[in-house]
Amino acid sequence: MNINRSFLLILVVIATSCAFPKPFVFKGLKSIKLEKAGFGKNVFNANFAYQNPNHFKLLLKQLDCDVFINDQPFTHYHLDTAFTIPANTDFVMPAKMEIELSSILKHSVDILFNKPMKITVRGNATLSKGVFTKHLPIEFTTQQKLDLKEALKGI
Repeated sequence: MNINRSFLLILVVIATSCAFPKPFVFKGLKSIKLEKAGFGKNVFNANFAYQNPNHFKLLLKQLDCDVFINDQPFTHYHLDTAFTIPANTDFVMPAKMEIELSSILKHSVDILFNKPMKITVRGNATLSKGVFTKHLPIEFTTQQKLDLKEALKGI
């Protein structure tokens, strides 16, 4: 009987230590730089700032999301490279995005006059902690200005 109780106690301890991760807190778009300009697709390198509120590190295995500006589709972002996220800290996630010129032109007046725009990121993330993997929906929204001068530096 003691073996069954010990086994049950160990099972309870393991189950409670494997808590579901809390969603990340979106802090905003930290920077964006134009890598390649063209009349079709333009390539941007962006850095999104987040906070991991969990007391344990996580491994981001995959990220698949859509980016909207002022509730209009802007681009799609997919990351399938493992990215380690430290516990209880702010972190920056790099993103390489291909954006059609027509999407940029829709928001050109707001970008030119440096007006704040509503940026929304919506999709799914695959996170892992040890042998446990969890698929989480993500949705973040912020108001932010896109600095055109900063994005064009180095071109």
